[in-house]
Amino acid sequence: MRLNPGRLAAGQVLLEVEQGRHADRALSRLAPPDGRDRALAWQLVLGVLRHRGAIDGAIDAVSTRAVETLDPPVRAALRVATWERLYGRAPDHAVVDQGVALAHALGAPQARGFANAVLRRVAPVDVPAAQNHPAWWVSRWTERVGAAAVEDWCARNDQPAPLGVVARDDPDGVAGMLGGVGRVRPATVQGQAVPGAFLVDELSGPVDALPGFADGAWWVMDPASCATADLVPLTPGDRVLDACAAPGGKALRLAARGARVMACDLSKDRLQVLKANARRTGLGPIARQVDWLEAPWTPKVPFDAALVDVPCTGLGTLRRHPEIRWARQPTDPAAMALRQAPILSAAAATVRPGGHLVYSVCSPEPEEGNTLVAAWVASSAGRDWTLVEERLAAPPVEDADCFYAALLERAT
Repeated sequence: MRLNPGRLAAGQVLLEVEQGRHADRALSRLAPPDGRDRALAWQLVLGVLRHRGAIDGAIDAVSTRAVETLDPPVRAALRVATWERLYGRAPDHAVVDQGVALAHALGAPQARGFANAVLRRVAPVDVPAAQNHPAWWVSRWTERVGAAAVEDWCARNDQPAPLGVVARDDPDGVAGMLGGVGRVRPATVQGQAVPGAFLVDELSGPVDALPGFADGAWWVMDPASCATADLVPLTPGDRVLDACAAPGGKALRLAARGARVMACDLSKDRLQVLKANARRTGLGPIARQVDWLEAPWTPKVPFDAALVDVPCTGLGTLRRHPEIRWARQPTDPAAMALRQAPILSAAAATVRPGGHLVYSVCSPEPEEGNTLVAAWVASSAGRDWTLVEERLAAPPVEDADCFYAALLERAT
């Protein structure tokens, strides 16, 4: 049987994810160009990553070898085909044949008989949504918010996320044009409306082909990111630093609010994406490559405000980036904090007396959030700063990422 290119791409992407790569970047590169096969590759990869606990449980129930002991190509092929057996619509016999062919194509022809035997016998396993998440994370949050809240959170994470968009300057126009291709609803974060931000459900096709995208009428942005950028106090004309800006959504939001934005990032490639988004939308953040840890930048004129959305574990984005569930370890939040605090210090030094700073992470873990900020304000680096406001969005109550953000003010 000819192997479907979407299934082949899904297996290849899952192998790359096991090596630490991001699923969406690998899919963008490896998914076939044909729309139907490309959509299948995305569906399979995200489906496997969101339901890996249930999938592995179903395989282990009928396999003579535990999933984690299998060679990576065999494991990837079995997970793809088992997801289809449990959640897909293709006939079972076709899924089995495609799974066997996928194992062969990924470099494990010797496993065809084993794969065939497992896939013919695999059956649904009734497991809680929490099983599709790492046990250490479930235990940690169960202690904080209780088992029922965590199970609801996990169930939400296992569902596809809507597309978040932000209008450049005409929210009604954007809602109207996207309403013709999907279901548009206003975005909220912690019960508060996010002006000009929408969630779009029931879409099909690539994002860059949607109406208004090429014209720069809107850009993709989670409501949580938009709400974080809106925490920065500013008046039109203020000079604002976006210290870790790529791919640029927050910088665009600040520019749309009238700020003159300097958008910095360590990655040249990601800055190119930021520049492309700035050109498409006609908004004008200036891009600059900066390594805040190794070579902090000191501007000639200090900024009125800064947004410091530091690199983090991403544990607040488990719905949109399900591979993060399986990539993180319990010690990672504390390890990330060792890098986050110096970045915060370096960026804070660029703000004028009386200016403001928003520190944020797309993670709800205290090591990266309120614990870090409290320690920093109490340190010599933060002695001139006062904590004005904190926001923690976790567990999620809406279709937005979880996050932590803190607004600080520098003494005059």
